[in-house]
Amino acid sequence: MAIPLPGTPIIIDIGSAYCKVGFAGEPGPRFVFPTITGTEKYKSVMVDVSARNIYVGNDASKMRGVLKIKHPIDRGAITDWNNYYEILNYCLYSLLRIPDVSQYPVLYTEAPFVQRETKEYIARVFYETHRVKSLIMIPTPILSIFSVGLTTGIVIESGDGITWICPVINGQIVDQAVQKLTLAGTDVNQYLKNLLMREGINIESSAVDEIIKEIKERNCYFVLDPDEPPKLKDSLSFDMPDGSNINVPSYLFHEAPEVLFQPNLLGYNILNVPQAVINCLQAIDKYYWSDLLSHIVISGGNLCYSGFQERLNIELANLLPQIGKIPKPKQEISHENQKLKMQSIAVSKKQNDTCPHCGVLVDLSDGKEFCPSCNGRIILPTLTITGINNIIDSKTLNGKIKCSNCNKTIEDKTSTFCPYCGKSIESPQPSELSKELTKQVAPAKEFSGFYKSSEEVLNFYVPENIQFAIFNGASILGSLPSFQSLFVTFQEFQTNKDLLYKDISEIF
Repeated sequence: MAIPLPGTPIIIDIGSAYCKVGFAGEPGPRFVFPTITGTEKYKSVMVDVSARNIYVGNDASKMRGVLKIKHPIDRGAITDWNNYYEILNYCLYSLLRIPDVSQYPVLYTEAPFVQRETKEYIARVFYETHRVKSLIMIPTPILSIFSVGLTTGIVIESGDGITWICPVINGQIVDQAVQKLTLAGTDVNQYLKNLLMREGINIESSAVDEIIKEIKERNCYFVLDPDEPPKLKDSLSFDMPDGSNINVPSYLFHEAPEVLFQPNLLGYNILNVPQAVINCLQAIDKYYWSDLLSHIVISGGNLCYSGFQERLNIELANLLPQIGKIPKPKQEISHENQKLKMQSIAVSKKQNDTCPHCGVLVDLSDGKEFCPSCNGRIILPTLTITGINNIIDSKTLNGKIKCSNCNKTIEDKTSTFCPYCGKSIESPQPSELSKELTKQVAPAKEFSGFYKSSEEVLNFYVPENIQFAIFNGASILGSLPSFQSLFVTFQEFQTNKDLLYKDISEIF
C-alpha cells in the first residue's frame, strides 16, 4: 500500500494483546500483530546461518516453538522498555516503512491516568529517537466514544489486561468516577485453562497461553441466564502444534467468560462489570444519569463474545433500582407559536394638546402631527407587544376608568396619570383568558419526572468492529482539520510540557 502524503497523522495503538498501526482517515488499521517479542532459546550452531537477535509480532508468533516469548506490556503497564522500543521500530520501519518520519505527526493512544513521568518519557522517545514532526497522546475512552459519533456516555472498555468504566461528558473524562478493574481477557484465559485442567485436558506446549487465547477468541460466548445454560452435549476438536488433537466440551465456552460477571470464580474480591457501572453513576450528579445510561459504548477485544450486550442489559436492569429513580432529561418548550410581535394600538384622537418641545397649545382637530412653531412631532404611534400580560378585557377597555386613589372618573383612556391627583394609573388586569389562548400556552413544569423502569433508559452503542473501535475513533479524529492544531511539536514540548495534557473537547 502507498504511503499517504506528509502531514497525515500516524496512529499507533499498542495494547496488552495486540498492536494496531495505520494512518488517519483510513477505515481500519493497516497492520495488526500480537504485542509479543521473542528471543532464541538456544544458540545457533549451524555455519553460515545468520539469525536475528529479536523477533516481534507475527514473526515471533510463527517461530514461538523455538523462541522465548515475552509480553512487554502487562495489565496496561510497560514492563520491558527494551522490547517496547523494538515494537516501535517494528511499527514505523518494518511495517509502515516510512522513509522520513520527521514529516509525519503521530497520534498515540494511551490508557487513562498514565503517570506523568511515563507519559513524558514516551513523548521523548518519539521526539528524540524517532524525530517525529509532532505528537498528541489521547486516552482510549475518548477515542472509543468518538468512534460511534458521541461525545457523552459511559465507555465500557475491556482489553487483555484492564477493564475501564469511564464516564465521558462533552468529550471530557470525569476522573473521580472512573472505575478500573483488573479483570479482563487474561483472566478469561486463566479460567478457561482451569476448566480444561478440570476436564483432564493438559496442553503441553511452550505456547500454551497463545493456544488457549486462540480457542477462546473463536468459540466463547455469554448466556443470558447462567443458572439455566443451554444443554450442549457435543464437543469440539482442536489440532495442537505437535499434531495431536484435544476434545473440548462445548459448555466450557460459556463458562469461561463468566468471570466478567462473577470474579469470585477465580477467587477475586473485586467488583464485576455491572457493579462498576453502578459505582460510576453514584460518583456523578443524578442530572447526568439519563444521558450516560442512554449512551453506553462497548469497546475492546475482550467484549467481542456474542451475548455480552444482552447480558449486561439484564444485569444493569436488576441493579439500577437499588440506586433510586432515574430522572428524565428536561424537555425544552418550543416557542415557535408564541413569538412576540409589535402592534400599534388604536386610540381616540385628541382635539388639542400641548407640544412637548416648545409648550405651545396646538389644535389637532385638523389631523396635525407636527407643531407649527417648532416642527416637533406631537402624536407618536403607540406600540405594544402581543402576549399574555398585555391582554385586556374588552369591557374594561370600553368602560370608564376610575382612579384608585381619588375615585374620580378619567375621560382620557390613554392617560397614564390621573389629571386630578397626579397618581399613576395601573393597567387593569384581565379577568379571564380565552380558551384558545390557554390551549396554546404549555403548562409549567417544575421537574421532568422519572423513568418508570430502568429498561426505558438503557441504550447501547456497539461499534461495527469492537476490537478496532479505539483505532477507528483515532482515525476519524485525526482526519479532522480542526484537530491538526492540537498536535505538539518538540519545541513546544521543551517550552511547556503541560501541552501534552491538552483538553481536546474544544473541537467538539
